[in-house]
Amino acid sequence: MANVTPTVVLVTRDPQVRFVTSTLQAEGISSRSVSSIRELQRALGGPKTRSVAVFDGEVMSDPNFPTAEFLERLRAVPLLVLLPAEGDLSGHSDPERTTVEEYARKPIVPSVLALRIKALILAAGWALPSTAQSAASGVPMPERGPLELGDDPRGQLTVVFSVKGGSGKSTIAANLAVGLASLYSFQTLLVDANLWFGDIGVLLNLTSTRSSFDVCTDDADIFALPKAVVPHASGASVLLRPPDPLSVEKLKLKSFVDALERYRSLYEHVIVDTAPALDELNLDLLENATRILLVVTPEMGALHNTARFLGLAERLGISKKLSLVLNRSNSGISSEDLQRTLGIAVASGVVSAGRMMLDAVNEGTTLIAMDPARRERITQDLVSIVEMVAGREQPPIKKDQQRGKGSPLRFLRRSA
Repeated sequence: MANVTPTVVLVTRDPQVRFVTSTLQAEGISSRSVSSIRELQRALGGPKTRSVAVFDGEVMSDPNFPTAEFLERLRAVPLLVLLPAEGDLSGHSDPERTTVEEYARKPIVPSVLALRIKALILAAGWALPSTAQSAASGVPMPERGPLELGDDPRGQLTVVFSVKGGSGKSTIAANLAVGLASLYSFQTLLVDANLWFGDIGVLLNLTSTRSSFDVCTDDADIFALPKAVVPHASGASVLLRPPDPLSVEKLKLKSFVDALERYRSLYEHVIVDTAPALDELNLDLLENATRILLVVTPEMGALHNTARFLGLAERLGISKKLSLVLNRSNSGISSEDLQRTLGIAVASGVVSAGRMMLDAVNEGTTLIAMDPARRERITQDLVSIVEMVAGREQPPIKKDQQRGKGSPLRFLRRSA
């Protein structure tokens, strides 16, 4: 892949589409809007100029707009066509096009449009800017902490794992992803890798026919990556488990792991919630992870199996990636005794809050969203985990933030 980041040319008159400019700029990708042939010529530059284009199909409704000439000049440019909310542009397809052409339906939010544009850049064989490149261009980038990956421009892959079911692993993963997106404004993807019985969709009240199955088929390409995710109100994206359990057997696990590696080129943080098993999929995920959050509860069964896993992790060469998270830390075996037994320090503890946790699950929300002022100890503990993964101090609480009241319990709400 050539180490060149192209300019994004936006052919649109829609201010909502132009909002993507700031999102791209924050990631070191330059863009410019054009509305005339002369502006398009200047934007495309010479034959060696690298460009991709977004063509808003709604401009075709203007009889004075030179649609044919625009499409002719964009024939050799990788193109994303935005289809109107109603109708299609199937008649405009150019059989002589020599580059990638993709489609997306309006309305489309800037964060999703930015993902589609980045997928277009990668599919064209060009590179996305690294942190170092973005800093050199004068674009301010978020500060990085202990999880900085050196020269690796890809996002960080954090795997949340436990050797025992019922440890609160999925709740921690969901709050971590929501916290990274809403508190730090990181481009964040939450992946449900418990392909048979994952409940991330239930915890976040998300339902969709889109899922990880869409990126694990024979005809899946890089454009399938942003199409498969579901947006969450926090700003995070979510890759749900397959809705049909029977389709899990058809899913190619290597393709799933490969897809997560490719998602790291599109997101700053990829958070993976796993099944409590040491199967082939989890071993691959643990090997590829940049950090592993190992969740343990203060009880003898969990402690015994966690000790067994730590011995295995040493032999697998992944022990240096581990950060131990003690859930329900205010009950059962003390943190000190647990650390002595396991021979590893507790990186973060999360207290119990049974009723509040139950309300969050039943409402399909997270504790971070329910308690934005972080008045409850459990919310403070969860935000501390977010801070640890982000590598930055917690953002200050805004004065107007109040205790999240939540909505009435919706026992008949959507389920994944």
